[in-house]
Parts: sequence; structure tokens; C-alpha cells
Amino acid sequence: MPASRSVPSVSARMQATGTTVFGFTYLGIFFLAPGDLDRYFALTGHWWRSLGIAVVLASALAVVAVGVTRRIDRLEPVAVGCALAFLALIAAWFAGWDGHVGQVPANGFDHGIVFIPQIASCLLVLCGRLGFAVANLVVAGGLSLLVASIASGGVAWVDLAAGLWVLALAGIYLGICWAVMSAAHRFDEQRQEAAARAVALLRSNVRDAERRRIDAMVHDRLIALLTALRPGPLSVGFRQNISGVLDELANWSTEVEPGAERIRATEFLQRLRLSVDDLGSGVEVEAVVSAPPGTEFPAAAADTVIEAVGEAVRNFHRHAGPEASGAVLCGVGPDRISAVVVDDGVGFDPEAIPAHRIGVALGILERMRQLDGGTSRVVSAPGAGTRVELGWADPGADR
Repeated sequence: MPASRSVPSVSARMQATGTTVFGFTYLGIFFLAPGDLDRYFALTGHWWRSLGIAVVLASALAVVAVGVTRRIDRLEPVAVGCALAFLALIAAWFAGWDGHVGQVPANGFDHGIVFIPQIASCLLVLCGRLGFAVANLVVAGGLSLLVASIASGGVAWVDLAAGLWVLALAGIYLGICWAVMSAAHRFDEQRQEAAARAVALLRSNVRDAERRRIDAMVHDRLIALLTALRPGPLSVGFRQNISGVLDELANWSTEVEPGAERIRATEFLQRLRLSVDDLGSGVEVEAVVSAPPGTEFPAAAADTVIEAVGEAVRNFHRHAGPEASGAVLCGVGPDRISAVVVDDGVGFDPEAIPAHRIGVALGILERMRQLDGGTSRVVSAPGAGTRVELGWADPGADR
């Protein structure tokens, strides 16, 4: 069975999107302002022109490649490399400067060159290097303003104030990037904590289910058989019943093996019922089993279905209304699992769910989509209740 893909974190998606945007912005600065760049080229030797084109293009294309391919693991080295490469380039301008100053342009002092170190600093913020980002903006941005003043034929104090204002404005963009990434990281941490709590609760439920099962075997079957014991030879049926109970006791385990790859169908149903019961009353669980005894399912598939059912039941308790009733209908076949969560509550319009409400989208639909062989569908309308259909079929089974 192919390994199921993991859902990318919110912070990773934000990094990939931001990197792509900044990469194309980097390219845009180079291609849309060739006249402004010529102003700096004109005061140096030809070698700096070639070096400048190579550094800017290579940096921009590397950033675009990281964003488009979503290889966020390469973001930090690329961001650091872009920052250092441009800092070295702008410092090398003074080595190549011919000692002349540029002509005062008609449109005044040009601040455009400051945007290049600003982009590199924003990339550094995306990968969590805030201190490096601020230092790069101050040093590389300050040198860029100095080069711009020389290329513009000198600056008045008004131009200098404007240049410092541009740097301050760039710092605001860094703050916005930092705030967005901090919020994304907090969301990811909360989601991981919620998942860890769910796993801990599930393991606790499994242990409770096994204890209940052993209690039932001892009290309802073993003690009942011993009470029915009479002097004289034991019948064949009595011996078989006693042997069956003793075999179950011998093979009983209080814990699911850590990292177990498969679980029994009966254990899946126990865990499903306990999970639904723990979420509150008012939801009945009915199961139709057509699988032969001893049927096992992949643990990942069983866990995913249980978690998706749990999310649907939680939504029922939160949103269906105080007078609503609900049920979980589960089907277990030899190589498939189906579960339908239905209620007669207030219902909703699935197309009108706000973007920030991720319970259905992430907790049910995306979770089942990531499961190899998983399917899901949510059917609802205002005033017509809700029906959540979940299914898993073994991709390797013969149809």
C-alpha cells in the first residue's frame, strides 16, 4: 500500500506562497527597472555590470525555484545566500566605482535599489531569522542608499530623510511577515497538541475497552460457566465453552502494540463506540458486520475513520441544536469500512462555511482524502439535517 501523504503545515504553506511571491517580485525589479540599474552600472567598470546581473538573476531564480517546487527545506540557505550575495555585490560597487557622480535625475532621488535587500530580509523572516533580517536591512539597505545618492549626483537633507523613511517602511513589512509567520507557527503547535491529546485519549479508550472486555469474559462467561458446573463428567459443549474463554484470556493484552500496523475488526468497532460515547450522549452507534472472524484492517485506516467520525460527532453536538438526535451507522466488510454520521438538526450550507472554520474541511474531508483508499462526502442543507459519509476500501484488494 502506498504511504499516505501528510498534510502540509500552515507555516509551510505560508513559506512556500511567500517565497514564490518574493521571488517573482525580485525578477520584476530587475526586468521592469533597467534604466534605474544602468545609473549604477555607468559609474563602474564592465565587470561590476556582469557581476550585478549574474547575482540578481541567480538569486531571483533560486528563490522562485524554492517557492514553485515548495522545497521549504532549502529556503534558509537560499535566503542567507541571497542576502550575503547582494551585500557583497553592493560593497563591491565601491571597488568598481570610477570616482564620478551621476547626473541628477529629473524624477529625483531613486530609492528602488533598497527593495532588493528588503526582499532578502523578508525571506529571512519567513525562515525564522529575524535578527539576521533586520541586520541585513540596516547594513545592505544603508549601503544601497549611499550608492543611490552617489549615482543620483548627491542628495539634499530631504532626500536623505526620504531614504531613511523608505528603510523604516521596509521594517514595517518585516514586522508584518514576522506576525504572519508567528501566527502560523502557533496554529501548527495547537493542531499538534490537539492531535497528541486525541492520540492519548484514544489509547486510554483502548485500555478501558480491553478492561471492560476482560471483565465481561470473567463475570458474564467464566463465572456463569463455573456456576453451571455440576458433579459428573463434562459435556463436550461445556468443555468447548470453557476452552474458548480460557483461550481468550490467554491471548488478551491490555495495550495495543505501539506502532501496530493492523487491528482486528472487533477492536475497531469497540474503539469507535467508545470514541463516540466519550463525546457526549444522544448519538447511537449501529454496526453491520459482514467480515469473517479475525478480519484485520490497517491501523492507519481504522484510526483515520475513527477520527473523522469523531469530528463529525463533535460538530453534531456543537451545531445540530438541542432538540436534534444523531446516529452513526457503521459497516465492516472483509476489505472495507464505511461509516455514516446522520442527524436531524438545523443543517447548514457546506458552500457557505467561512474559510477560518476548518472542522469539516480539515478534520473530515482532507483527513479522508489523505488516506489511501479513503472517501468522504458531506450532504446538508439549512433545516434538513446533515449526513457525513465516510469510507475506506483496501486499494490492494481484488474487486
